Amino acid sequence: MEKAKVLIVGSGVAGAVRHLPFFKNHPEVELVGMIDPDLARARRVADENGIPGAYPSLEEGLRRSGARIVSICTPPQTHKDLTIYAFEHGADVLLEKPFAVTLDEARGIVAVQQRTGRKLSVVHQNKFMAGIMRMTDIVRRGEAGRVLHVGLTWMTNGDQDRMVIDPNFWCHKIPGGRWAESLPHQLYIAYALAGEMRLLSVAARKTTDKWPWMSADEVDVVLESKEGYVNIRMSANPAETKRRINVLHGTKASYMFSYKTAFALAERPNAKISVELFRRWLGARLSAKPRQAAPPSPHEYVINHFLDYVLHDGPNPTSPEEALHVEELNEHFGAAFESVIRKAPGG
Repeated sequence: MEKAKVLIVGSGVAGAVRHLPFFKNHPEVELVGMIDPDLARARRVADENGIPGAYPSLEEGLRRSGARIVSICTPPQTHKDLTIYAFEHGADVLLEKPFAVTLDEARGIVAVQQRTGRKLSVVHQNKFMAGIMRMTDIVRRGEAGRVLHVGLTWMTNGDQDRMVIDPNFWCHKIPGGRWAESLPHQLYIAYALAGEMRLLSVAARKTTDKWPWMSADEVDVVLESKEGYVNIRMSANPAETKRRINVLHGTKASYMFSYKTAFALAERPNAKISVELFRRWLGARLSAKPRQAAPPSPHEYVINHFLDYVLHDGPNPTSPEEALHVEELNEHFGAAFESVIRKAPGG
């Protein structure tokens, strides 16, 4: 049976590093081309990876390759036109986040998707990290009770962050800047744990003279959920490369979780329970069980499930409804952030 043909739009990190390997190695599809206005870069990536085609535009790529699946890994300013063109020419789309620059653009994409009957998924990959999936399962099983508060921390060492240190990176041209590029990750994780939200407040301040093109290096976001509140803390100032430490408080229990793990917290730990947990941990460490294969990376998980959705009508890893809600909140954040910056001394 002929394999489904795939095109990747964008030869940067997202396209060439995060998407390419998993489309290339999937047994049911053939990666037939890279697309980039910088044709030399597209050709270089294609040649290095044994991909037969390189094209300067999606129009030419679809016309010459016959592909019916498109992975769009370009800045969000291009998403609306590229996605709608793909839909109207018979292709299903995997779209990197942010969904679009504005909610109206995102709604326009969904309207064409519904009219054409094509399939759309937005890359919300970090909700498939092991610790986030474990925390989501705990909430879904009711072990936490009603979710009263979610606190998410996203901290990046600005001196090592490629988006922070590059004044020409596309994120600095959208409302909210670097933070609006990152915030969707925290919003879709919060959505998985607490459901729909509304923005209550944004605080932002500049604490260092570094990165003069960034108007804030410390940001705090508060949202209201159905049962309680969500707080998102973002910073460019930690000493380590990244810091992702999160908490969830429910009516039954409280938890700490990261991308890798999730565990319950107790104000007064029960000694017997602590000893039993240590015994189990030690037993697992000393057992001679064969080493398990590493779980798929978040992008591999998303791409595999997207292809199952397209080829076999499996569940969509990110529904348009979720993507629209995240885009709406991110747009509200961007507007509130810019308002805070204008009101700040010297703003």
